[in-house]
Amino acid sequence: MQCTCNAKGDLVEIGQRYTAFVAGMRCLATADWVKLLQCAGCGQLWRTDEWDKYLTLYARKLDSPEGWESAEMETLIKLRMVENHGGLDTSACLAKDCKQRVLKGRAYCVDHFYETGTRA
Repeated sequence: MQCTCNAKGDLVEIGQRYTAFVAGMRCLATADWVKLLQCAGCGQLWRTDEWDKYLTLYARKLDSPEGWESAEMETLIKLRMVENHGGLDTSACLAKDCKQRVLKGRAYCVDHFYETGTRA
């Protein structure tokens, strides 16, 4: 199996390809619904979500194993959610007192949509 870590971005959606993504990795540690993996080919470290068939799963490149469990993912996932929805619409979010613009095709801003547990 050939390593493709260099061709991947800092945040990779892995839900549909979870088995293929983790196939060339060594598990270095596990925590609450997350794993620290290392590519057997190039040594790249990845913080990955644990498999769950109901959620959108992500992997994030790490420079170091230090603090891997708490590596910031929310900001990157929210940026990806905006991309996945084609940007923001002109309407205001329906959440009480929120003035942010909604995701295209949605009634809520990215922050409130994220709070529902949605990561796509």
